[in-house]
Amino acid sequence: MGLFLSLFYFIYVLVALTPAWAIFYLHTTAFSFLKLACILLGAVGCALFSYFYMRLIEKHIPPSDKMRTVEMVEVAEPKYIPIYIAYFVIAVSFEHCKEYKIFIVVFILIYLLILKGKFSYFNPYLLFFGYHFYEISIDLNKTHGQNYAKFKVFLISKRTLKEEMQYSKLIRLNDFVFLDKEKE
Repeated sequence: MGLFLSLFYFIYVLVALTPAWAIFYLHTTAFSFLKLACILLGAVGCALFSYFYMRLIEKHIPPSDKMRTVEMVEVAEPKYIPIYIAYFVIAVSFEHCKEYKIFIVVFILIYLLILKGKFSYFNPYLLFFGYHFYEISIDLNKTHGQNYAKFKVFLISKRTLKEEMQYSKLIRLNDFVFLDKEKE
């Protein structure tokens, strides 16, 4: 199952970028309601895929981490949604269908950069399913002494976090991204 989820991860990140493809397609071709309907159907499929991926992770990866040294909780959506808006601006900046090769190169570069960044798990489709994205400031000095640097991790949760608290059921997605298995 681990290999399957690893392969799904690459598709999951690609799916998060599909709105840029849709805007590029609508911008460079003649408008029709059939094209719009196909894109909306594709968006619903991408949203369901994103939700299915998170559910698979919740089901098949047991919680293995706890956070007890939380210093601050920040809502992350205002930071990351503008990044996706920039992708849409790039998609709209191409005027002709003939420029699709340039768009593909730019799209691949953006995809590779996202894979390397800590926000690769940020997927705007998950907002429709009640997921929230947070940056959590961690201070290990509270429990381990004075030799650790403070750092931030990315937390995906169905809970609305309004205060600093302990998180006991976390699934580690990578070194800096966690999925909160607890529900409200």
